[in-house]
This record gives sequence, C-alpha cells and structure tokens, in this order.
Amino acid sequence: MSNYTEALASAAGYCSMSEHCQSEVVDKLKRFELSSDDLSKLINYLQDEGYLNENRYVKAFVKDKFRFGKWGRIKIRYTLRQKGISSTVAEEGLSEIQEEDYLNMLTDLLRQKKRSIKANSPYELRGKLLRFAAGRGFELEQAGACLRKMGLEEDE
Repeated sequence: MSNYTEALASAAGYCSMSEHCQSEVVDKLKRFELSSDDLSKLINYLQDEGYLNENRYVKAFVKDKFRFGKWGRIKIRYTLRQKGISSTVAEEGLSEIQEEDYLNMLTDLLRQKKRSIKANSPYELRGKLLRFAAGRGFELEQAGACLRKMGLEEDE
C-alpha cells in the first residue's frame, strides 16, 4: 500500500468520526510525508466527497464552543483564525449565535462567577467580572450591559 493510499484511508476515517478543518487534517497527514501535490490532491478529494467541509466544520465548532465551552465570539473568532478559517466563513458561523442566547449565557456566567469572587468594593467586583468575561471571549460592551442588568453600575 502506498503512502498516498494509507494517508487517504487515514484521513477519510479521521473525517468520518467528527468534523475537522483542513489545517487539522493537514497536521494529521504530516506523518505520511506526502508531496505537496499529493497532499493537495488528497484534500481536494476529501472536499469533493464531503468528508471535509469548512462551513459545516465552523457551524459545529461555533455551536460546541458557545453551548458547551461557554466561549464568547472574540475567543471563537480568534481560535478559528488560528485554524486557518477565512474570516468570511467564520463570521457566517458566528452569525448563527442568537443575540438573546448570547446575553443570557453571559449573564448566567457572570452571576455564577460573582458568587465565588471576593472583592472589597463594588468597583473591584465589577472589574474582576469584566476581566472574567473578557477572558472568556465576550465583548466588554455586552459584559457591561449584563452587569448593569445585574445591578452593578459603573459609578459605584
């Protein structure tokens, strides 16, 4: 069996188990030491046969990271960029997140975190919660709005 045939079988199996992006598949195939022509031929085959689909991958990735990882748009966008996903495809996937769900998730996260934070003043508490939200990849504007809704005003 040739390297190309083994690589094709391995990549098809890998893509059949779960959604993957092109960069993940290329990383997985490095051990087969394929020529760049064979590699691009293999990637094209996987795309033509439906094993590899960036749009489908992005939608699944965004859904999983938002619902289960509780990540914000900034962190999801950054991670997709690191994986070599085009910004157009990434934004299309991110548009699947409903604004109401996004704000509800952020509010719930902030309420949970507020219980475990020790702060000497409301100002300090607000700062810690804003840093927490930013670390999760949420926009500061949305985090500020959620904190105001929770009764933590900026001027306290």
